[in-house]
Amino acid sequence: MRDSAGVSVARERAHATEEFAIRRAFAQARGLSPLVASLVVLSVAAGAWGRLSVSFPQAWNHLPTPVPVAVLMPIPFACVAVMSLHSRMADFELVAARPMARIDLCQLSAFLLAGAAGLAGGLLVGGSSETVSAALRNLAWWGGIACLSGWWIGRRLAWVLPLAMAVPMYVFAVADDEVMAWAIPKLDANVPHSWMVSILVLVIGASLLIRSSRWQRRRTRPCTRAR
Repeated sequence: MRDSAGVSVARERAHATEEFAIRRAFAQARGLSPLVASLVVLSVAAGAWGRLSVSFPQAWNHLPTPVPVAVLMPIPFACVAVMSLHSRMADFELVAARPMARIDLCQLSAFLLAGAAGLAGGLLVGGSSETVSAALRNLAWWGGIACLSGWWIGRRLAWVLPLAMAVPMYVFAVADDEVMAWAIPKLDANVPHSWMVSILVLVIGASLLIRSSRWQRRRTRPCTRAR
């Protein structure tokens, strides 16, 4: 009895050690530690510079319009969240026995929630509480755009589409001193459709991004079995 109990304990320890090694290799392959540190740095930056403004020239009246840094900070938060899904072991993950699509969804959700907490906390500490709702709305919008960028041109390049859209949106979105309805990040946070559209874009982008990896896994597995 003692021998069998000792063997079971040894097996549990070996299993726990193996599980820890797998998780550690997974975190290293995706570079999660530097990305988590990036969220911390961005949160501090939101608190330090959230009250500042950046002037964008307007295409229609050629007058510079100040934009709070607080509503621009969600862009790097969103890009970091989606870029965290990139892995140096992507080929191995395609044939992994574990449900990687579910893991990707949980990881993306965790990074977005951590980003929302860090962004809101930084702005509150920095005295920019009036911009928190707009910043969180923009995090959902740019999170969806970053997901679309990751789905379209690769997770490592999740930053390309948000940056490509940000400057034109803040330059061409004002006409006759009114913000156009399609410029979601520039609208006031109390505009109802801005929240609905932002959440919809996030859901669509995340769905396409997660399903693309699932489709690749289904396409890869028959090839692996054939070998």
